[in-house]
Amino acid sequence: MDVHRKIEGLNPETAAQAHKRDLEVQDKYGVNYMHYWFSEKDGTVFCLSEAPNAEAAAAVHKEAHGMLPDEIHEVKSD
Repeated sequence: MDVHRKIEGLNPETAAQAHKRDLEVQDKYGVNYMHYWFSEKDGTVFCLSEAPNAEAAAAVHKEAHGMLPDEIHEVKSD
């Protein structure tokens, strides 16, 4: 799960477009971006992905739209 904080000018439409670009690039890095959540109130985006490592997840964002995460957390589900 990665977190992007206070991205200037981000709104629901541009967040959706950024996620779409992630999906277009992800296979190149062996990543699967599964879902994202956007808080318009504070400009925070949370992205859930399956990735071989944090660097691969960040590389997708860098190539797709340049909005690198502020944090990346490894999370697991039961």
